[in-house]
Amino acid sequence: MKKIGLAFCVMILTACSGVPVFTDYSQDFDFSNVSSYAWLLPAKHMNTEVDNDLVRERVVDAVDAQFTARGFIRAADAAKASVLVTYQLGQEDKIAIDDFGSWNTQFGYYPCYRCGYRPGFGYFGHSQFYDDDFWVRTYKESTLMIDVIDPSSKKLLWRGTTKRVMPTLTTPEERRLYVLETVSTILAEFPPKRVWAP
Repeated sequence: MKKIGLAFCVMILTACSGVPVFTDYSQDFDFSNVSSYAWLLPAKHMNTEVDNDLVRERVVDAVDAQFTARGFIRAADAAKASVLVTYQLGQEDKIAIDDFGSWNTQFGYYPCYRCGYRPGFGYFGHSQFYDDDFWVRTYKESTLMIDVIDPSSKKLLWRGTTKRVMPTLTTPEERRLYVLETVSTILAEFPPKRVWAP
C-alpha cells in the first residue's frame, strides 16, 4: 500500500514536472483490453553506471507501482499476460554553449548582475572575464524508453521515451525517487488516450 500511495503522489507531481515525454503506439491494438502484464527484461547494458542490478530493481519497482495503481495485474506466466513490458536505458555526454553577449555592451556597467554565478567570477567579478561572450559547459543526458509488446507476436505496441539532464544524485533514496518520477511521467501517457470507434 505504501508503494501504491507513493505512486499516486508522484503521478500528481509529474503532471506539472515539465519532463518531456514522446510516445508512439499501434493504432490497430485495443489498449482498453489490457488487464495484465509480464516482464521481458532486456539484456544488461554494457555500461554498468547506466544499468546495473540496483538500477534495474528501481525501474522494475517503479513500473510495477504505476501499473498496480492503474489496476493492471502482474502475471506470473508471460503467456497469459495481456502485454509484455521492457525498458532501455541510455546516457550521453552533452556540451552546451551559452552566448551571453558582451557584458559591456549588453549591460552598460560592471560588475553585471549575473557575474557571481558564472565560472571564474567571485561576488565582485574578475575583469579577465569581462568580454567573455560564451560559456561552455558539459552535462549528462539520460534516456529511459519503456516498451509495451504483444506477447504472441512480440510486436511493439507502445513506446514512451524521455530524455532528462542528469542531476547530482548522492543517495540511494534520491536515485530511487528520480527513477520513480521518470517512470511515472512516461507511464502517465499509458494507455494512449484514444477514442475507439464502435
